Amino acid sequence: MVMKAVPHVGLLHRGTEKLIEYKTYTQALPYFDRLDYITMLTNEQGFALAVEKLLGIEIPLRAKWIRTLFAELNRIANHTFSIVTHALDIGAMTPLFWMFEEREKLFEFK
Repeated sequence: MVMKAVPHVGLLHRGTEKLIEYKTYTQALPYFDRLDYITMLTNEQGFALAVEKLLGIEIPLRAKWIRTLFAELNRIANHTFSIVTHALDIGAMTPLFWMFEEREKLFEFK
């Protein structure tokens, strides 16, 4: 029987807030890529939206559409990664490598 549970907030805390404390907004942006190697675009987008709201910046409609497109592509890649990790559970590593290759192709725009 569980008598007491104390949540420990910040288990995955990496000190990002402290690292970017004295940086400009543009200097801080790359740190959000490093928080999660799967959903890096989403982390960047969240930071950019917060900065835009703080500064009262209105981005063009085309930029909003492009952001949405990339967010959806990132979401698809994340779901694919989630499915592939099930293969890891049964000892198959090759699908994981294939997935990373396909994800790179998904984000190549020429």
